[in-house]
Amino acid sequence: MKRAFFAILLTAAVALAQGGPSSGQTHRQTQAALNMAAVETISGTITGVQIGYAMQYPSIVVNQKTIKVAPVWFLLENDLELKEGMAVKVTAAPGNPPNEAYLHAIEITAVAAGKTLRLRDAAGVPLWTGGAGNAAPASIGTGCVDPASIRTVQGMIEAVNAAYGMQQPSMSLKTDAGILTLKLGPEKVLLASDFELKAGAALTVKYGVATCSEENLALVLTNAAGKSLKLRNDDGTPAW
Repeated sequence: MKRAFFAILLTAAVALAQGGPSSGQTHRQTQAALNMAAVETISGTITGVQIGYAMQYPSIVVNQKTIKVAPVWFLLENDLELKEGMAVKVTAAPGNPPNEAYLHAIEITAVAAGKTLRLRDAAGVPLWTGGAGNAAPASIGTGCVDPASIRTVQGMIEAVNAAYGMQQPSMSLKTDAGILTLKLGPEKVLLASDFELKAGAALTVKYGVATCSEENLALVLTNAAGKSLKLRNDDGTPAW
């Protein structure tokens, strides 16, 4: 009798373990849930950029509203920089329950560049988590490099400025015509390609001018050993 009673209890425990969500899953679903019925669109200029430390996501302030975005690497790998003074349109939703002092970005459009990056799916689940159907987009729109502006120059690296905030690193190249400042790509792309950039090194750069941001975008880098790294296509869209 005792043995039969124990078997019933064991069967019930196994059924609960297999059929019901674990405490970790329940917690994760609760933390990720957004109130998608309260989605709103905020248009304006970024007046604050706050970089999260440890396990926090960075956020921006638009129209006095604090909006959590996505991990910096996700933004930069999709060629979206966020900085103060930049005009954006953000689709965002509050948490569920709405007991937070900030919103969660679902989609961000860089107005000047005409680029849109989706951060979460229709259920509010982050696209950077790598789950099924959550692959990051390969591109976030058409580039804005003027084909007539594309040039190839040779020079010596004067300085490499590491990325700060939610922006990509840049480089100063000393050429016969003077100092040329160029925006590079995500540091992760440079390191993964084992392409080292350091002051004093000779470099050949194919670049173009972005009409949407008035920046010089590095398209292809070639070092003194003849090794090349393609960062962008001729229209300015990322090649990584």
